[in-house]
Amino acid sequence: MVQTMDSKMNKKLLINGWSVCVGSMDTITGILLIFMPDLVLKLLGIAHPDNSSWVFLSWMGVFITGVGLSYIWALGNATQGKVLWKFTAMIRLMVAGFISWKIVAGELQLAWLLVAISDAFVALIQFVILRLDWWREVDS
Repeated sequence: MVQTMDSKMNKKLLINGWSVCVGSMDTITGILLIFMPDLVLKLLGIAHPDNSSWVFLSWMGVFITGVGLSYIWALGNATQGKVLWKFTAMIRLMVAGFISWKIVAGELQLAWLLVAISDAFVALIQFVILRLDWWREVDS
């Protein structure tokens, strides 16, 4: 299949733009969870947990920051980008499933559904682009 230079450039811009946007979203959210977890919960409409839970929210923040920063690796290297996108999409689906399960079980507030939906959406987009093999196309 013949691919125009414009099509290739558009796909590369989308892949890089997605990586920067999603990576920034995770990095900022993670940093806020580390240093201001109460602000994140307030923005999500989630009631404050008991005092012993704050350290775990900050710990989650470290992980989320790491995931966000890892998207930088997706820039400019198709092999690393494909692996990173597969890995982060898998993690996001696991998070979405876990949160949904805990909401249904009554262990998490319904407000957490926003996190589950956003993670599932990001995973879906990444899996679609991986399935379409855009990474290979922009690398060639």
